[in-house]
Amino acid sequence: MATQYSDEYDVVVAGSGIGGLSAAITAAERGARVLVVEKLDKLGGVTALSSGVLWPGPNSLSESLGFEDSVEEAQAYMNTITRGLAKEDLKLGYLARSREAIQYFTDKIGVELQVIRGVPDYYHPSVQGSKVEGRFLESKPFSGKRLGMWTDKVLTSPYGPAFSYVTGTEWAASQTGKANIVESLQQHVQEDERCGGAGLSAALVYAALQHNVEFRTSTALADLIVEDGRVVGVLIEPVASSSGGDGVTNDTTKGTGNHEKALRLQVRQGVVMAIGGYDWRKDLVQAFDGLKECSTMVPPTITGDHIVMASKVGAIPIPARLPGQSPIFVGYRVPGEVIFGYPSSRLLLAGAPHSIIVNRKGLRFANDGFYPHVVEQVTRYGSQMTHMPNWPAWLVFDQSMLDKYGLAPTYPGQPLPEGLAIQADSIKELAERAGIDSTGLSETVDRYNGYCETATDPEFGRGTYPWSAIMVGDYRLRNPNMAELARGPFYAVQLVHVSLGSGTAGLSTDEHGRVLTVLGAPIPGLFAAGNSTAWQDWGGGYTSGVAGMRGMIYGHRAALHMTSDVSPKLY
Repeated sequence: MATQYSDEYDVVVAGSGIGGLSAAITAAERGARVLVVEKLDKLGGVTALSSGVLWPGPNSLSESLGFEDSVEEAQAYMNTITRGLAKEDLKLGYLARSREAIQYFTDKIGVELQVIRGVPDYYHPSVQGSKVEGRFLESKPFSGKRLGMWTDKVLTSPYGPAFSYVTGTEWAASQTGKANIVESLQQHVQEDERCGGAGLSAALVYAALQHNVEFRTSTALADLIVEDGRVVGVLIEPVASSSGGDGVTNDTTKGTGNHEKALRLQVRQGVVMAIGGYDWRKDLVQAFDGLKECSTMVPPTITGDHIVMASKVGAIPIPARLPGQSPIFVGYRVPGEVIFGYPSSRLLLAGAPHSIIVNRKGLRFANDGFYPHVVEQVTRYGSQMTHMPNWPAWLVFDQSMLDKYGLAPTYPGQPLPEGLAIQADSIKELAERAGIDSTGLSETVDRYNGYCETATDPEFGRGTYPWSAIMVGDYRLRNPNMAELARGPFYAVQLVHVSLGSGTAGLSTDEHGRVLTVLGAPIPGLFAAGNSTAWQDWGGGYTSGVAGMRGMIYGHRAALHMTSDVSPKLY
């Protein structure tokens, strides 16, 4: 019997982050009827919670400001960072497709982006091809008022206004004494001028609405409908979801299971899976990332639905890198704080002065002024592969760090939430209370304090990465990332693994975003974008802006491919 459909669309997109919205906008601009379904009750996805940074390599916006860059230099930079694990054709295509996507969304769609001023590449100047400025882009502040009735339906960060109402340029300027971040924040909040990921999401939702894209929130893509090997439709169903931080636990990890309320939709051109990673599926995190426990800052709607559904039609999830190379970060739990209905965690960008990171022996084990080094070393196994010598790990700091810089969610000078940190009047006592080797920690602090006198770290090179000096350092110091731990009381916070929606594995896709089978053949009618895809173009590498840029690239490319027989609109 023929499938009975409630409605039909040219394109159905699951997920409203940058990958899904890029696909939806491109398809709609080319004349397609498009529906976006979003599991959460608000639009924007993980993109809205992020910094909203894009890393396209050489681009027209930077060139218009006079920055000199080349594909050859960007490729040299990528060659080092990707560690030989990227697929060569996708890696080489990343830069060309980035340029195309940026030009399309700025020139044709009208999304206003700007160069983040004063921020170098992560690995500048140590990696060949890195640049001191010009490769990071962000959304210009976007007025939420422009969204009209959709203003409150687009997500802003529940982790605090600074995540949604400060631009990267303003942050960098404030970190070097050239701007007052409090004044910028107050102005943007007062005018609802959204910045970062919240601003980018708002701008893309606005563009989608201008092109008549339809949205359904609190709605899950529940299944794919396949005929003769082609995806020809979808089953969608409502879910109970909440983006609030009111402490109410809502089951957003699956559909309602009430198929009487479900709708079957015919899809003529293609289905795009852009629903993020699998952070809330512990079995997948353990299988792909090798972690038994991992906190997350993303909504509980991110449950790997793309992996489950695509696998049923022949797709295969693949790890594009080693678990220790995945962008799963370190952070800490915040007792008593509830976000998205669950206990919250915070990301730690290591490198604040008056702080170090140590293992159970009380030893520093990485450049703890540069978070990528810390992330890599905490997941490293010992020579016998029986344990991780640097895990568990602790952030150790003194009262000066709290007074000067604070520790989220608190501001400078504020007390920490009860239970967040272990506190003691001496380093020895702190170590004993935390379960750290007291002799090791005491010697480490003494040695590190000695390094601070000369502002150099001969062990790990702390303070040698300008990116970290600008983002988390103190420009008033000789070494922005170094200052002694000398003023009690002293504190220790045990770190946890924290994911941000982008894991080791994803669906295998080609340059058009077509989802591939285990044999490498495209599945007709099925596409993926963003963190639902494996990072085959970047392999073992990571830098801010790549996740968002990949979402834009593959969402855009997927829509171009699937609507190739749809006449583009004429303007």
